Amino acid sequence: MNTTVDTFLQMPIDLNGVMVPARSISNVFSRYVTNLVVHNDDPTFLLSLRGSATPIVFEGRYFLACCSHQLKGIEYDRVALLEEDGTHLVTSAGVRHFITKTDSDYSDLAIFDFSEPCREHPDLRRRFFPFRDIPPYAPNTDTIFLQVTGYPSSVQDYDVDEETKRLGFKKYKVICDLDGQPADPALMRLRAAEPLSIDPDGMSGGSAFTVQMVNGRPKAYLAGMTTRAGREHIHILKSGYIVSLLRAILDGRREA
Repeated sequence: MNTTVDTFLQMPIDLNGVMVPARSISNVFSRYVTNLVVHNDDPTFLLSLRGSATPIVFEGRYFLACCSHQLKGIEYDRVALLEEDGTHLVTSAGVRHFITKTDSDYSDLAIFDFSEPCREHPDLRRRFFPFRDIPPYAPNTDTIFLQVTGYPSSVQDYDVDEETKRLGFKKYKVICDLDGQPADPALMRLRAAEPLSIDPDGMSGGSAFTVQMVNGRPKAYLAGMTTRAGREHIHILKSGYIVSLLRAILDGRREA
């Protein structure tokens, strides 16, 4: 790190050209994550929670990224977003995922297109992060911290009792440091600043942001999406790989 913590806290952080006070950046990052929701035919259990997802605006289109393993045994057309008032589920207009799986976690990526639903339901758009820049390669000394945010299953308050029906979704933020490059080049390994005190199941699909020193000033980027989480280490799919699949979708290519 090229600056002391006290100095860093006095410096605004550049996020897509908007200067955010350092003390507020954690809450800003945590806006850009949502539950991965699946709608059911059961009249009592109208929806199921399948962990977390990362909502992205990319070149004017609205996409939701998550891991295919989160949807094992689930039909993809059942993935939905829940409106803020909790009264309506909105399904996507399509999905792109890898049919053939490889040893890389890149092939676990699934992206849902919510562009048309977001045009019809403007309130949904606030959840989507304007994804513009991939973070530059930076050594540990230039990376101030990373933050992973998600919805671990153990802290969600989902009650379907007829008298007390409620959806108490709770986000969980984890401050991390870089912890080396795993064998899979698509991934980045992070170490939690403090071991998680809860079961991390459900963090997969959540967003990961990084703050780096660039030309002597702190700048924030979408670093990627959580693929696997433990109490001490978290693996994220690098945002550049997410961009590769997004560009393939926009170009109409079958392969990323």
